[in-house]
Amino acid sequence: MPAAPKLLSAVNEAFFAGLIPSARLTSLRRDEERSFRSAPFARPYYLCAALTAELLAPARGLLAVSTWPMDRRVIGPLSPRVNYLSAAIRVAESFLRIRSPGPAAQRLLWRFAANIPGAADGARNMDPATVARAAQAELQVHADDDRAARTAAAGRARRQLDDAGQLFGSRLRLTGQAGAGRA
Repeated sequence: MPAAPKLLSAVNEAFFAGLIPSARLTSLRRDEERSFRSAPFARPYYLCAALTAELLAPARGLLAVSTWPMDRRVIGPLSPRVNYLSAAIRVAESFLRIRSPGPAAQRLLWRFAANIPGAADGARNMDPATVARAAQAELQVHADDDRAARTAAAGRARRQLDDAGQLFGSRLRLTGQAGAGRA
């Protein structure tokens, strides 16, 4: 699922050794686009942009991987919440797999739990299994509608965009009609 550089950095800090500055991920995405445009498909995968379902333009601040299916790289109206809930489930599951989660992992889980109804009573009374169950319950409400919107937008993207556009989004341009009819 597409994610913001800050989230990727927080997950890396919580569950892996080291810190990845989120600004580095943002600049890396721009470098990846330049690399792809100069030598398309020269590498097996690229860090690319998530695409908005409406305009098929790059979704501001969301990264994806070029090998993911198009419907996974598109962001529809419900996608931010669906992705949030899916990430909460994965973080809670990862939290359960490690012996002694550190403070970074606890903070990350709390960041998710605090915004999911019924996930936790407070940062100190937080159970990862409860967070995952609450996130899954809400996810079931939105998942089908989100999937349908993403699938439709992905089909449009495959029909309307070239290879670079499918990875990095369409270029938004002003037309001569912009502002016409205003007095």
